[in-house]
Amino acid sequence: MKIEILPQGMKERNTSVQVLSLPPDKSIFHRLLIIGSLSRSTIRIPISAIEDLPIDIISTILAMQSLGVPIEISRSEIELQGVGIGNYHEPKHQLNCGNSGTTARLLMGLLCGQKFSSKLTGDSSLSSRPMKRLADLLNNELGSDITTAPEGKMPVTINGKDLHPGEVLLPVASAQMKSALLIAGLHMNGRVLVTEPQQSRDHTEKMLAAFGIEIYSENTTTTLTSPQHFDIQREITYNVPSDISSAGFLIAAAVIARKNIILKNVGINLTRKKFLDILIASGLEIEISSLKEEFGEERATLEIFGVESKISRRFEVRIEDIPKIIDEIPLLAALACFCNGQTVISNAGELRNKESDRISLLVKNLTAFGALVKETEDGFTIFGDEKFIPKGGAIEHYGDHRIAMAMAVMTLKSKESVTISDAEVVSVSYPNFYRDLALIIGKERINIS
Repeated sequence: MKIEILPQGMKERNTSVQVLSLPPDKSIFHRLLIIGSLSRSTIRIPISAIEDLPIDIISTILAMQSLGVPIEISRSEIELQGVGIGNYHEPKHQLNCGNSGTTARLLMGLLCGQKFSSKLTGDSSLSSRPMKRLADLLNNELGSDITTAPEGKMPVTINGKDLHPGEVLLPVASAQMKSALLIAGLHMNGRVLVTEPQQSRDHTEKMLAAFGIEIYSENTTTTLTSPQHFDIQREITYNVPSDISSAGFLIAAAVIARKNIILKNVGINLTRKKFLDILIASGLEIEISSLKEEFGEERATLEIFGVESKISRRFEVRIEDIPKIIDEIPLLAALACFCNGQTVISNAGELRNKESDRISLLVKNLTAFGALVKETEDGFTIFGDEKFIPKGGAIEHYGDHRIAMAMAVMTLKSKESVTISDAEVVSVSYPNFYRDLALIIGKERINIS
């Protein structure tokens, strides 16, 4: 699929407020499927439609089904029947994690304590991402038996065995590695302690606590005590909140296109909403209402006043903020081009190990569209200007969904056409991205071929 974004015409569209729906939060959905399967509960997850689910979530569903977890999918919900700790089936084939690093790393934590062997594979993008760091931590600190392919990549072979308690110091702040270690901790007698250099997102901690696991955090250390029993049978309906990372792209589009939008049921977990604070400090006009909490996760309605907003001050990003905005950095980079002054991103070397080398690819794209950017080893500096007008051209995303979406949003201000080949890559996290973008900027500006 090829997308062409056409320049904005002279005639302004109507200024009515668009109410938009977003895909469910991938981070929470992955954890619900995996942690829920360790319980004995029946879990119902309402959905709008199966085709609206991010492909990464489908990868986790298929993997859990291959492990013998009953999961039924209808037009309006997914129903999962938990099998309990230690009751998975040995998979008959390799478990394909697709493009999902979260699926792969959480499964490493889940499977290393089983009584069988398994192998994880992925697509070409996932197969280029590092797996050895986590494998070494699980092996050296908890006693697992995991091997990776040469250069520490996939496929990953997991020989299940008994695990022992341990204290783990993570080399970088990583919610995926932390979560894998905590999930592995459910399969031992004793405790596992995980310490990070900075706090990363805490969906796993909240999910485990919601299922009754003894877990607590102090500063950047999380301690989990293995449960004696995790077999309480109950029926749960879990409404997964909308993905705040996906919301970011529509928020940016609304500001650039100067439109007002409303986003409902958006997850605003404190370890995920830091990028909103950064945008508000730079001039974003936003109202947060209908705040509520379910299973430890806060969600709310966000009203974005794009007509009134004027994001023109450079972004202030602290080193300790990086783990909390790691997925939103491409978006912030795109918006920083329109902010007066220098926006500095540092201590973000993990971006080189995502679906692409996001530092290098961001700098390449931003430069191609006329922005002034300086690449560093662990980040970049953007020299922004509120009068910046992007050039036209082709977005090079190399299969990275967040690069494709961030650059699509930035180039909305271009006075020339912009094309995106293999545009369906966004389905990994946001299948209806172009539809929703068209609702903001006008369907006449988006050509699909």
